[in-house]
Amino acid sequence: MSTTGKETPEQRWAPAYRAHCPTCRESGREFSSYGNAEEAARGHAGKHTHTTYVVDQYGIRIIGSFQRPGELQV
Repeated sequence: MSTTGKETPEQRWAPAYRAHCPTCRESGREFSSYGNAEEAARGHAGKHTHTTYVVDQYGIRIIGSFQRPGELQV
């Protein structure tokens, strides 16, 4: 923290998202945007017919990020 009590830009952590597959028990590469991680989760779900989701940098599942095989995106 700075002397004014506010965070400085260099102290903030950039958000990080990963596609995670509980069936494979693996997470994909790290993305700085949620949309890219969601697309990776969708790709894995389609390719391997596994249900996947997106997790944040702390390993916490993002609500509403489930990707199921065969689901169409609107």
